[in-house]
Amino acid sequence: MKENISFNFGAIRDTVARLSASELIREEKSQTLDKFLTFVKKSPALTKQHFVYKNIENAKPFTKERLAERFIAQNLQLFKNERWNDILSENKKIRRELLDDIHIESKFNTKLAESINTLIEHSTNPNFTDLEAEQAAYEYILSHLSRPAINESDASKEKTDNPSLADNAWKFITKVAVNNFNERFEHLNEEEKKVFSILISDEKIKIGYLEEAKENNLKLIESKLSSEQDPQSIELLNSFKVKIENMKNVNFVNVDECIISNIELRDALSE
Repeated sequence: MKENISFNFGAIRDTVARLSASELIREEKSQTLDKFLTFVKKSPALTKQHFVYKNIENAKPFTKERLAERFIAQNLQLFKNERWNDILSENKKIRRELLDDIHIESKFNTKLAESINTLIEHSTNPNFTDLEAEQAAYEYILSHLSRPAINESDASKEKTDNPSLADNAWKFITKVAVNNFNERFEHLNEEEKKVFSILISDEKIKIGYLEEAKENNLKLIESKLSSEQDPQSIELLNSFKVKIENMKNVNFVNVDECIISNIELRDALSE
């Protein structure tokens, strides 16, 4: 697995954060950040990794190990219809497009990033055979989730005394990125909670959500077409309409991609 470390999503994301921080200091906006967010929003594999890394890294300590184990299983459930080669391909694409030959490294917690990556590979790659590495990764994440709770005032003081460039930069990303249904997912905003809950649901619920999203988007398009005068805008809206109407024969393989595509389209139509 060593050869894949440069394509670890957590390390890529944190490297983007550091690079974006430098760009934001020099300019009013970061081109790297904008491109990263676009990649994540368009790719189910990247969106799901973003959720899992964010959930595990930001989770408050669990008082019972079995709850932490359930939390890990719930997050890995996101990948039940994904294949490792597809995930790795998406990670390679975003790494090469945005970071080229820049050194990739996770400043948040390298071992945690590697452990999350290992569990994702184990969950999606039928040819994964390094069970010792999988067990070590699982135990490390479990230990992270079961760590002793830190007093909030002490944690706040520690962050003030030891500011991290990656931590500060990542605030820009989590504020606008694809950002539990109980307190374990309180770091997600309301829209993220809804998307996360849908993506880990069974196929019937996903299909129902998708049909509703398609119907709502078609209504939005029709509403805009009724008042739009610009020929190019009309052509674009009609292309969106055709794209939605062509979403037929949806099944467990492509439903996640269709859901995320409709969410992205809805956001674009609402701007």
